[in-house]
Amino acid sequence: MSTNINIRQDIEPEVTQLTKTLINSIPEIKNVLTTGREVSGTKNPSGDTQWVADERIDEVILACARSVDGIGQYVSEERAESIALGSGLSVATDPLDGSSNIKSNATLGTIIGVYEDELPACGRDLVASIILVLGPVTTLGVAANDELIIYTIKNKTIVGAESVEFPESGDVYAFSGNPSEWTPALQSYDEKLSHQYDNCYTGSMIADVWMLLERGGLVGYPKRTTYPNGVLRLQYESNPVAYAIECAGGAASTGTQSVLDLKPAGLHGQTPTFFGTQSLIEGLETRLEVDAKS
Repeated sequence: MSTNINIRQDIEPEVTQLTKTLINSIPEIKNVLTTGREVSGTKNPSGDTQWVADERIDEVILACARSVDGIGQYVSEERAESIALGSGLSVATDPLDGSSNIKSNATLGTIIGVYEDELPACGRDLVASIILVLGPVTTLGVAANDELIIYTIKNKTIVGAESVEFPESGDVYAFSGNPSEWTPALQSYDEKLSHQYDNCYTGSMIADVWMLLERGGLVGYPKRTTYPNGVLRLQYESNPVAYAIECAGGAASTGTQSVLDLKPAGLHGQTPTFFGTQSLIEGLETRLEVDAKS
C-alpha cells in the first residue's frame, strides 16, 4: 500500500496544516489513553465527569491549533470559555469523544469543527470538519466541499485514502437512552424500525457514526425527560459530525430541521441529533412532527 498519500488539496491551507499537525500528535494522544484512564475529580462546562485523558488531550489539540497561523479562536468541550489565538478561522473540538467508555477500551475519537466565523456559529459556517477515530485501525476523516475522505494512519503516515459515500439504504439503527424517557412518537418509530433493522448502539458517538458510514441506517441522540435539550453539544459534536455526514451524502436532523441550520445557544448549547440515510431521516421527522404539534 502506498505511503506517499497527501492530504487533500481542495481545502483551506489552515485546515491542511491543522490536519498534518493532528496526525503528528496521534502517538501522543494514544499514549494519553494508556496513562489517563482515571477520573480527574472535575466536571466539564456541561456537567459531565472529566477523565484525565479528556484534559490532557484537550491540551494536545490546543497545541495543534496554536501552531497553525490563521486560527483565531479555540473552543473545547473541556473549557468554559473560548481562547483567543489571534485572527482567522475558529476551531471547536470535543477532544475525546466517548471518554466515558475509556475503561471498556471502546472506540474513541477526536472531533474538530473549523468555522469561518467567530463562535458560537451556525453549522453552515463550517469550512471543514476533522474526525480522528481511535479504533483497531486509526483513521482520520476530513470533510469539506461536499466530500468526505477517510485516511488510514500508521506511524504518523497516511497509508490509505478513500472518498466515502453514505449508503443509500441501511441495516442498523439505535437511539440513546432509556425508551421510557423518549417521546411517544419516537417510541413508535423505534418500534417500527425494530422489525426491519438491527439495533446496534455502542455508547460512543464516533463508533456509531463510523458504523453508519459502513452499513447505513440511523442513529439518534434524542431529547429525553432527563435531557430535554438532548445530550450532544452543537458547536463541537453535532455540527462537525453532521457536516461530515452531509458531505458523504447522508443527512442530519434535530428531529425537526437540519442540524446545520440550527442557530446556536452559546458555546456549549445542546441539541437532539440524528444521523442517517435521507429516507430514514425524513421518516423520523414525519413521526416526530406529531410531538411538535401536541
